[in-house]
Order: sequence, then structure tokens, then C-alpha cells
Amino acid sequence: MRGGLHADFYGDYCPLFDRGQEPDSAIPRGDADTCPSQEPEVLEGQGSFKLEGWWLKLSQFHGLIVKRFHCAKRNTKGLFSQILLPAFFVCVAMTVALSVPEIGDLPPLILSPSQYHNYTQPRGNFIPYTNEDRSQYRIRLSPDASPQKIINTLRLPSGVGATCVLKTPFNSTLDQLAQTLNPSANNSKTLAARYFDSMCLDSFTQGVPFSNFVPPPPSPAPSDDPDPGFEDGLWNYTAAHPTAVREPVTSPPTLPLSLHEPVRCTCSMQGTGFSCPSGVGGRPPLMKVVTGDILVDITGRNVSEYLLFTSDRLRLHRYGGLTVGNIQKSIPASFGRNIPPMVRKIAVRRSAQVLYNNKGYHSMPTYLNVLNNAILRANLAASKGNPAAYGFTLTNHPMNRTSASLSLDYLLQGTDVVIAIFIIVAMSFVPASFVVFLVAEKSTKAKHLQFVSGCDPVIYWLANYIWDMLNYLVPATCCVIILFVFDLPAYTSPTNFPAVLSLFLLYGWSITPIMYPASFWFEVPSTAYVFLIVINLFIGITATVATFLLQLFEHDKDLKRINGYLKSCFLIFPNYNLGHGLMEMAYNEYINEYYAKIGQFDKMKSPFEWDIVTRGLVAMTIEGFVGFLITILCQYNFLRKPPRMPVSCQPIDDDDVDVACERRRVLRGDADNDKLKIDNLTKVYKSRKMGHILAVDRLCLGVRPGECFGLLGVNGAGKTTSFKMLTGDESTTGGEAFINGNSILKDLLCVQQSIGYCPQFDALFDDLTAREHLELYTRLRGIPWKDQERVVQWALEKLELSKYADKPAGTYSGGNKRKLSTAIALIGYPSLIFLDEPTTGMDPKARRFLWNLILDIIKTGRSVVLTSHSMEECEALCTRLGIMVNGRFKCLGSIQHLKNRFGDGYMITVRTKSSSSVKEVLRFFNRNFPEAVLKERHHTKIQYQLKSERISLAQVFSKMEQVVEVLGIEDYSVSQTTLDNVFVNFAKKQSDNLDQQEARPAPTELSALISEAPAELESDDDEGLISFEEERVQLAFNTDTLC
Repeated sequence: MRGGLHADFYGDYCPLFDRGQEPDSAIPRGDADTCPSQEPEVLEGQGSFKLEGWWLKLSQFHGLIVKRFHCAKRNTKGLFSQILLPAFFVCVAMTVALSVPEIGDLPPLILSPSQYHNYTQPRGNFIPYTNEDRSQYRIRLSPDASPQKIINTLRLPSGVGATCVLKTPFNSTLDQLAQTLNPSANNSKTLAARYFDSMCLDSFTQGVPFSNFVPPPPSPAPSDDPDPGFEDGLWNYTAAHPTAVREPVTSPPTLPLSLHEPVRCTCSMQGTGFSCPSGVGGRPPLMKVVTGDILVDITGRNVSEYLLFTSDRLRLHRYGGLTVGNIQKSIPASFGRNIPPMVRKIAVRRSAQVLYNNKGYHSMPTYLNVLNNAILRANLAASKGNPAAYGFTLTNHPMNRTSASLSLDYLLQGTDVVIAIFIIVAMSFVPASFVVFLVAEKSTKAKHLQFVSGCDPVIYWLANYIWDMLNYLVPATCCVIILFVFDLPAYTSPTNFPAVLSLFLLYGWSITPIMYPASFWFEVPSTAYVFLIVINLFIGITATVATFLLQLFEHDKDLKRINGYLKSCFLIFPNYNLGHGLMEMAYNEYINEYYAKIGQFDKMKSPFEWDIVTRGLVAMTIEGFVGFLITILCQYNFLRKPPRMPVSCQPIDDDDVDVACERRRVLRGDADNDKLKIDNLTKVYKSRKMGHILAVDRLCLGVRPGECFGLLGVNGAGKTTSFKMLTGDESTTGGEAFINGNSILKDLLCVQQSIGYCPQFDALFDDLTAREHLELYTRLRGIPWKDQERVVQWALEKLELSKYADKPAGTYSGGNKRKLSTAIALIGYPSLIFLDEPTTGMDPKARRFLWNLILDIIKTGRSVVLTSHSMEECEALCTRLGIMVNGRFKCLGSIQHLKNRFGDGYMITVRTKSSSSVKEVLRFFNRNFPEAVLKERHHTKIQYQLKSERISLAQVFSKMEQVVEVLGIEDYSVSQTTLDNVFVNFAKKQSDNLDQQEARPAPTELSALISEAPAELESDDDEGLISFEEERVQLAFNTDTLC
């Protein structure tokens, strides 16, 4: 701002009031050093002074941000597309990530028969065993436990293996365990937890009777040395033998006790096993031990035949067995009798065998450990306490995997690419939703109205950019919070979280301005929204998945090179940078975990390495600036140069004399001091169906201060197109226009600061109230903060909108919307006001009110240019008007002048006293006014149109007065032709565009329109032909459209 700032808001400053060449609106200029003691006189609709420079830009920025805030808080659809949808897709991505098993070294596995528990229920896991010990082969005085002692250990409270060992070997209360029979399931767990190790509880399900934990007395087995004293020490080192209860168990198929008894089993019909008669061989002794396994005593039977004949029925219920007491007959029984025991053990004469089913995983080492536990417990000294408290736990530790195999498995699993795709999907909705508001603002012409009100285009896009970034932070923050809730180290670890924040922030920074140019191409917001979502999804997912799949074939040098090229090319897409950055970061975290596990910390990489995240971050940073720059260039049509052509200053032969006079006045420079000067303004449109259409043809006009100029014409005559060119909404094909001395081509921003515009269709925001609309435009006009409230209140009262001030404009009637549009045009006290059909949709009262308002504006010395279809409105308001036909002025002048020049004489209206006199009046007119044309006849009323060329007005009155009494005429009137008649006569000359195409004349010389034909003129048509119908010529030129 020049001179400083106002003292109330800006500090010590004496405002400068410079109104240029407007004597009516001039405000006394304050002294440069001292401020006036009293506030200067303020004109209607303006502030005490006008903001300039950076303070004006700050005011406009503030107004635009407040506008977006009010629109956003009333838009529930935006809340759904910007917050709820992204949050939903990120939640889905995190759920997928958590459901995928973790890749890495497999966990250690404890090998025990209990691992088959889930596969053998409800029948159970059968473990056959046999004691092959015979007295004739027994080794006397052996330091090792006897086979029978080994078998007896299977009946200990620990059962088989080391799953259920006692907590302590010296438990004096173990007798309570034996005396408890079938308590409740809950109590069963409680007692089991009291006596057994915690691992034992994991082997059983809730509700198993506690009697399963109590082994019955051992079944008798053939032995020459039963060693009865051994059993007394097995159960309790200090207690007596418990009372055992045998639980019924479903028995497997049995075989004969005698090895010599023949067994009649045949091959089954399916050919998958043997079929044995029911009950053959008798039932072998069974016992369910504490681990839930069922011991089957097959001592004395043929082991091979038993296993073979029962394999079909116990296919999924038997994974191993034991045989003990085997004697190697090749070693004499007396070997090493007089040597130390350790030496005797070198010669293995007694052996035990483990039988295993190789269909069960880990069955061989599992049952080998069962045998080892039995041997351990049988050989423990009595001083060690209860043998059931001891055992070997066998654990299988898989080999650690290499980094290469882990990397391949990680890539094949594809979890990170799934997460990246879902996040890309989530974040595709947000930037697309930003364009919806911009397209709606453009399609309703609200954007153009803001520019006409003086808004700087750079400030407009900067305010939208900053607001959209602030709006973007809401869904981005929600996504980050969701990542924290799911707590995935790949995204929330201290080293990776800054990279995640950087990716999300720079994605919004880059993708938002890249979406903006689409607002110039679309007219329907929903179409733009769907199109941009599809584009974002297609680019993001396709690019991310393509590089991910090629990464699986890194061993192929050609594919690896192609993948490198694609990664570099895809950097221009923020969607790819976001998804690929998240993938690379997750993969890097996985590899870092492996290196940390093996201690190679020097190989760990930061996520901000160039090839991981930093390259994408740098690319998105650059894309943000480039995208915003492209948006500004599109706004200024830098990439789409409008076609221009030099226009000849020679007079047009078929111009009306008044139009030609106005043309000469403009071209001589006599209209340079007018508020509006139009100099050969021309506009050519391109149509694929009808070629090139000349909408405005070399228009010349000057509008003086305090003048109301009416622009008349039927639809398609070029009125609205002229307004669009004068306000900067459309580019000009040729010619020039000046408003207050400023060119619309070179100083458009200055032009827009000094004009007001009421468009043909209300350019309003449905979500903003009248007060909020006016506050926005006061800030855009540069009205100081301290005067804004007063100006807004003045506009509301002036247009009678006070009672609707705080209601959304979308609820207004058509008349109130036109009032609000007019109020916006008056804000800031513009020196020239364009009103495009301002009273459309208004009732008669509101129309009369607006007429009075326009007349008040003219009295202040300001100029008004309006278009209207109402002749009554033009006669009431316009001091001068012109009628446009096919883009040209066909007449120009005051209303009375046009009536005199182009009127069709007089209108005579006669009313007779009775209907019988009508025929006599008709005969009278036929005899005395043969050139008169009957226009209307209704009952006693007759209306004639009379040409004024051959008869004077005095003659008309003279002849009528002579026959008033004779013909029974009650009254008559003679009036001049109305403006409607003049307009209709000219409107008949307006030709339809399609008719023009069908009757296109042959081309004439280019020099008829252009003073000097350039070698190559711009055109947006390959044929390069512009057709000027009827009196027009054809012009060839070429242009290239880039934006």
C-alpha cells in the first residue's frame, strides 16, 4: 500500500485517496505528514480508502480462506470422501498386514507325542509297547535297569515323554491326587496346575475327567523278575501306592496271545489294508496315561503282524511304539563278568527299539525321546525322589535362514505391496475431492466473478493450495494415527516414522497442485471427481505393481535394467512415490531386522537412503512447485495462446450511419476519455459441427461517464460474449477494449479492480449466506477491515436483503439471488458496472426497485452497461442503446432517435360505441388510408399501423376528427411505433448458425477485414478456415492449442 496503513489497524498512516479522473467520486487527499482529525466522506459501497499492494493481497487471501472454511463446514459429503474413506482403506491395509504370518526363522518346536493330540481325537493316540525280555537271555547283576522297570515308568504320573513332569520329586501330598475321582472340569485344571508343570496343561482340553491323570495298576506282564518293590517307589517317595481307577477305553483290533496261534486276516476289498474277524486274538491290555496317550501292551504277540494287520484302522491314531528286552544272542552272557561295568557296556547285548510312523512329522525323534525318558526314570536312584519329576525335553531348532532366502520369501509374500496399494487407494480420494469445489466454482462462474472483483489469480490459487494442504492434514493425520494403533514396526519405529511423515506430507504437497489443471477442462464436478480418482488409482497401482513384479526377476539383467528405467520414469507420479516409498521402507526394515539379529549392524540402512525414500521425496518436492507453476500458467493462458488477428480500421460499407459515426469517433480517439472504449472487438468461436462462427464482428463503442448503455439483441446476437470479453472471461480474437484507460489485454487486473459485474446466471455459492458473500467481495475489493461491516450492512439494506442475510444463498428465490448478485456488483463503488439481464426472474415490485437503484447509480456519475430482453426496462433506464444482430450493431442511439429512424409510422387505435359501426370504420380506413395495415380487431376495438412516409400526423388527426361523430367512434388514439416494434424488425435479420452454415457464401479477399495479412495466423482448426456469413468474409489462420 502506498503511504502506509490506517492508524486503527495498520499503525500511524494517513491514507491516500486517489480516484483518478472521477470528479464526482474524488475524495480529498490527506496531508502526507498529518492525519485529518475527522474521517473523510465515504461514498456508498466503498471504504474510507482502498487497500493496495501487499495489504490488498493479504485481504484477498484472508477472504478466500474464510470462504473455503464456510463452504467446508457445511459440506458433509466432503467429510466422507476426505476422512472416512481414507481411514477405512488404511484400516483394511493394516488388517491385511496383521493377518499375514511373519516371515523369519521358524520357532523352535518341542517334540512330544502330545503334538499329535489334535489329530487323534476323539479316539486317542495309541502307543503299542512290548517286553521281549526272556529269562534264558537275562544278564545277571547288570548295572542297567531291567526291561520291566523301563515298562513300569510308562505308568508313572508323568506318562510318556516329558510333557507332564511333576513340579517337585518330593511331594508328600501326591496321595490326594490318587484319591480324587472325576471332579469338575475347573477343579481338574486347578489340581493339575498344582502338581504338574505348566506345559502339561497345554496338552489337554477343558472338561477331561481327572481320572485320566491317575494311572491304573500296571497290567501283569510275563517276567521272571517282577521286582515288586520297584512299584512302591514310583508313585510317591514317601507315600503308599495309590488306589487306581481304570477308565474304559475303546480298544483297537486285537490279535491272538499266542505267537503260534494262526491269524486269519485277509486283504480288504479296497486293497488298502487287512480285514480281521471281530474279536480275534482277544483284547490287549490298555491304559490311558496322564498325557492322554493310550498304552497298548502287545507283549507276547507278533509285533510285525500286529502292526501290519491294524495299520488300516489306526492309520491316524498311531505314530510310534516301543520294544524293550531285546537280546543280542551273538554276545555270551558271561562276557565281562569280572571287569568294570563301564567296560562291559562296550558290548551291547541288550537293546530296545523305537517303532515310528513316517507319515507323522518328527515321529522318529519324538518316540526315541519317549524311550530315553523311560530309560532315565528307570535308572534313577531312589534318593532322587519320584522319577516322574525328571525327563528329557526334546526341542527341534530349525536352521536359520539366509538373507537371500528371506528376501525372496518377503517379496513373494507381497504384504508390503498390498499395504501400499490400499494406502494409494485411500489417498486417491483426497486430492480428487479438492478439485470438486474448484470445478463447481468455475462452472457457476463464481470463480470468474471473484477475478472481476479484483482477485489476483496467484493469490486465488495460493489460498486454495494452502487451504487444501490444511484440509489434507486431517486425513493424513488419521492415517498416521491408524498406523500407530496397529503398531507395525515398518512404519512406526523411531527410524521409520519420520520417513512415513515425510512421504505423507510431500505426497499432499505434490499431488494437490497437479490436480488443479483438471479444473480448467471439466464443467461437471462429479465427472471431474470420478475421472481423477480413476486416474490416481490407475497410475498409482499400475506403476507400483509393475515395479514390484519386475523386482522378482532381478536375476534377469534385461528385466532389471528395464525396472530401473521404469522406476526413474514413474518418479513424476506422486502416487507411485508414496506407494513405492512405503514398500521400500518396509523391505528395508525387514532386512535391517535380519542384520541386527546376526550382528552385522554396519550393513543396516537408514530409510532416508537415496534409493529407498529420499529420491521419491526430492521428486515430490519438485513436483509440488512444478504443478503450482503449471496451474498459474494455465490460468494466464500461457500454454494456450488465443488466436489473434489484426483488424482493419477501414469503414464497413453496410454499417448504419449512426454505427459508422460511432466507429469513426472511436477510431479517431474522441472516445479515449470514456469509461468504456471498444475498438474493433472481434470474437471467433470454433465448432466441430459448424466450423468457425463469428460471434462478435468488429464492435466499436464508447460509453461516457454517467451513461446507461443498453445492449439489445436476441439470443446468439453476441451480447453475453461481448460481456465475457470485456470482463476477462473470454479471450478476444481481434480488436481491443479500454476501461478507465486500462487495456483488457495488458492491464486486465487493473480493469477488473474498477468494474462491477452482475452475470446473466447467478454466480453464487449455495453454502454461503448473503452476509458471507458480501464479506468475501469487500475483502477482494480491498475495503479496509474497519469499514467492511459497514459496507456489508449498506449493501444488505440497499438491496433489501437484511432479513435473509444469514441464510444460505441456496435457499433464496430467483429474485433474491439477482438482488444479491447486484449487491456484489456494487461493492467497492466501481466506476463501470456490467449488468447482464439483471431483472431476470424478478417480480414487478423487485424489478421496479432495481430500476430505481440503477438510476441512482447513474446520478452518481458512474456508467452502466446492461443487456435485457425487456423493452420497457431499456426505455426506463437507458440513455442510449444499440441493437446487435449477428455480432454487429445494426442501430445505435437514444430511444427516441431509434423510434424516429426505424419506427414503422403510427399506431391508430379506434374504439366504437357499438359493434355495428366496426364495418363502417373499416371502409373508412380503406378509402382514406389505403396503405394502413390492420393489426388487431376485437369486438369494438380496431388497431391499424400507418406508414409515416406519405402522410403527416396533422392529416391523420384532421381526417379522424371529421368522422368521429358520423362513424360512432367513442375514442381513438394515435401513438408512435414502440421500441418493441423496432427490436422485432431488427431481430428478424438474426440468422441461425445452422442456416449460416448451409448458405455459406464464397470466400472474399482477406483484406476486407485485415489490414495486413500475416504469413501465418493462429487457428485451432486444421483446415484453418473461419467463415464470415452474409456480409462477412472468410479468414484463414492457424493456431495450436496446448492447454
